[in-house]
Amino acid sequence: MQKEDDMDRPQAQQRVDACIRAHGGYWDKFQILARLSEELGEVASALQRLESLRPRKGDVDLAGEVGDLLFTLAAFANVNGLSLEDCLTQVFDKYDSRDGQAWKSQS
Repeated sequence: MQKEDDMDRPQAQQRVDACIRAHGGYWDKFQILARLSEELGEVASALQRLESLRPRKGDVDLAGEVGDLLFTLAAFANVNGLSLEDCLTQVFDKYDSRDGQAWKSQS
């Protein structure tokens, strides 16, 4: 049976939660935020290597780095009681009402 708070979270967030709990539990919010910054840096580094902007060091796994970033973002959302789906809905609404015309005029 699902916990009540799980019912409001997307399945991906529920899977991240189960994985984290199975491995000892969540870090505090600021540790997760620091990890999120680290993972974003690893995505940037992988992309720079793929685009030949940095010397290539071994294999580059951009998909794996993005996966790490998404996992950590889901953990951050979970520890803060946020639904990523709700966050995205808010952003789409904002872009549609505020930024949509600006994007169209720049094209």
